Amino acid sequence: MKKLLSFLVCGLFFASPAFAGGECYSSAELRAEQLLRLHSELMVITVTCRQGSQGENLVPAYTGFTHTNINVLHDAEQTMMNYYSNTHGGDGIEQLDSLRTRLGNESGQEIADMSAPVYCSKYRDKVLSFYQGDSTQIVSEVQRMVVAEKSYGHLCPSSGTRIAKGGQ
Repeated sequence: MKKLLSFLVCGLFFASPAFAGGECYSSAELRAEQLLRLHSELMVITVTCRQGSQGENLVPAYTGFTHTNINVLHDAEQTMMNYYSNTHGGDGIEQLDSLRTRLGNESGQEIADMSAPVYCSKYRDKVLSFYQGDSTQIVSEVQRMVVAEKSYGHLCPSSGTRIAKGGQ
C-alpha cells in the first residue's frame, strides 16, 4: 500500500494522454484523475454486470476494493479538490463531484455504444481482478491509463506550475 501511495503522490513524469482536455495537471493530479477514473469504471461495471463470469457477486468485490484502497482514493480526491480549488477557486468539492459524474457517464456511454451484455462479457471480471490483486496491479493500471486513456487535463509543460485563480 505504501508503494501505491508514494506512486500516486510523488511527481513521476509520464507522457500526456492522447485525448487530453484543456486543463494543465501536475503528474500527481493526472495520476489522481486516472485512479478516480478506474474506481468509477469498477463501480459502473459492478452496477451494470452484477456478477462475474463464474457467477460471483461483484458488489462485495467492489466494496472490498474500495475499503482496501480508501486512503489512496481519498488522497486522489483531495489532490483533485486542491487542483480545482487552485484553478477555479472555492473548496473544489463541486468540481470533484462533476468529475466523478463525467467519469461515470463515460463508462455509461461505453455501455450504450456496445450493449450491456457485450460490455459485461468484456469487463465483468475486472472488478474481481482488482479486488483480488495488490497495490502493484493498481499502480501499473494507473500508469497505463496515464499514458493511454483520455483525461480532462494534460501534463503541465514545466513541473506542474500554474497561476492560481485571481493571479495568486
